[in-house]
Amino acid sequence: MKAILIIAHHCILPGAYKGFEEILDKLHHDLPGTRVASTSLLDLENDLRTLLREDVESVTLLPYLLLNGQHSKNDVPKVVAHLQAEFPQIPITLLPCLGDWKEFADMVVSGVRNAQQEISLQRDCFVEQGSPRNDKSRSSSLFSIELNLEGRNVLVVGGGRIALRKVKTLLPTGARITVVAPQFDPEFEMLDKNVVILKNRPYEPLDLRSVFMVFICTDQPAVNAQVSNDARARRILVNNACDYLDGDFIVPARMDFGENIAVTVSTQGRAPSLAKKLKQKILAEWGEDLARIERESSAK
Repeated sequence: MKAILIIAHHCILPGAYKGFEEILDKLHHDLPGTRVASTSLLDLENDLRTLLREDVESVTLLPYLLLNGQHSKNDVPKVVAHLQAEFPQIPITLLPCLGDWKEFADMVVSGVRNAQQEISLQRDCFVEQGSPRNDKSRSSSLFSIELNLEGRNVLVVGGGRIALRKVKTLLPTGARITVVAPQFDPEFEMLDKNVVILKNRPYEPLDLRSVFMVFICTDQPAVNAQVSNDARARRILVNNACDYLDGDFIVPARMDFGENIAVTVSTQGRAPSLAKKLKQKILAEWGEDLARIERESSAK
């Protein structure tokens, strides 16, 4: 299997990797059978070594950089030379940075031309009063799904009450749970250490190694943004407890009635307090009936 590893700058700003993720998606689509992965300049050596230890026949590196500066001239080639010596049986090809591609200038000119045309169209879409002709806002609904996490590596970043609630929700799934935080709520110490691994320190990008899903539960915006961007660069599912719009999914309020009935309530992440009220109403008004139906169903 051939592999492509794209190298990008490390960035903690939310949404910074949007265009980067689109390129990854296109490569996955257009190069079936090729392993497509991503890394940052900070993680290049560790991630490339991990990739070389897998069943790959060759690795092509693409520096997602515009200028042929210190990183592309010196830093990246040094890492490549070091690991090529360590893994001489696997060819490593280092492509030029994006700014040195022959097609790059044409792409930039085409993009500027299209942007100018779009500005003209937007201007034409305004009426004399300066208001848009069509003011309809677009909204989308989340796709509901129940996910099998048994044996999967799940990371929770944060050690407060929110993180604790997420961990308790994950416990019945059979997931392998790791929690990273400088400080932990005392109740974390009561959890089964064979199921939940606690790392008492600040988050590090290497914490995402082999992780399937990450829950962001800190009160530090900079840390949340870093975890979110690091995870997306590695194509890891993200749940951001502080900003549902930044995450890939939300966790609905869930009620279990025996082994066979589970009821979930969701407000699409927009009104958590309403979801809580709905859950209480269902438990109060339907709880006994649902429990009875589950018992009758199990007895048949």
